Amino acid sequence: MAGTGQLREQDAGVAAHALVPLLVDYLEDLAARTAERLGDVAGVAITFGLDTAPVTIGSSSALALEVDLLQYSLGNGPCLHALQTGERLYVPDLGADDRWGEYGPRAARLGAACCLSVPVVAGDRPAAVLKVYDGRVDGLTSGQREVVERTALDVAGGIGLALHLVRQARELDDRAAAMDRRRRIDLALGMLMERNGSTADAAFDLLRRYSQNFNVRLHVAAGQVVAAADPTLAAVQAPFQADTTR
Repeated sequence: MAGTGQLREQDAGVAAHALVPLLVDYLEDLAARTAERLGDVAGVAITFGLDTAPVTIGSSSALALEVDLLQYSLGNGPCLHALQTGERLYVPDLGADDRWGEYGPRAARLGAACCLSVPVVAGDRPAAVLKVYDGRVDGLTSGQREVVERTALDVAGGIGLALHLVRQARELDDRAAAMDRRRRIDLALGMLMERNGSTADAAFDLLRRYSQNFNVRLHVAAGQVVAAADPTLAAVQAPFQADTTR
């Protein structure tokens, strides 16, 4: 599905990375199930856009995906408007609607004669937009539109909870990464202090200047010291050994 990889790549943390695919799979399944409930429509798609560039996650047809991608490339359209404002939009005749410049006529030429965009609000912000496209002008019945609106309300709580869990996982990942960096630095300092018989301040100064000289972050330099272990520590210290008493 379009955008799945993009969303997953943005969450590099271990815990968050485990949760994001679950959210993606949930939205993909939602698009397919909604299309089945609506019956004869040209396609259903879901745009996710909270804390990320708008991206389609789940589309029930190639047409729905193609029309979405057209909207993203142009930078405007009913879906993006719904995502930005939280306003529900039913456009009965895209080909005759010029509110978004060339988007409407081009979407109609692709086969999307009308569309409905319903925002999915998580907390106090639209997190996604549930969209339905039809190949007929004013082709979506009032009953179909009600189904889409109820679906958007029903899934809002689930999406909000999923996003909350992802944010919590990111915080845990950040804390774990910070602790790991601190552990590597402390271990490297202990190795340098033992080898040189130096103070903690002198060892830290040595590690800091190694970091600056080789243009790497302090925790990366510490990791290199630890990985090298005793046989290579002499080479690590050599460029600065004469300066350690200054």
